[in-house]
Amino acid sequence: MIPTEDLNPNKTFNDLSAPGGEVDHVDVHFNARHPGVEKPHAHVVLWHVSKADEARVAQ
Repeated sequence: MIPTEDLNPNKTFNDLSAPGGEVDHVDVHFNARHPGVEKPHAHVVLWHVSKADEARVAQ
């Protein structure tokens, strides 16, 4: 999760290492808050499969 204050034009996330091998694409979903995380934040999903394969497993 990334706090929303870190999602600004001055913040970069270049050259991050990711477990599980090469990342095919990334989804970012805003979440206003939930139990356990009371601050607004973004959930980041690293996909290691193609968009076509994602459509088969993420419904």
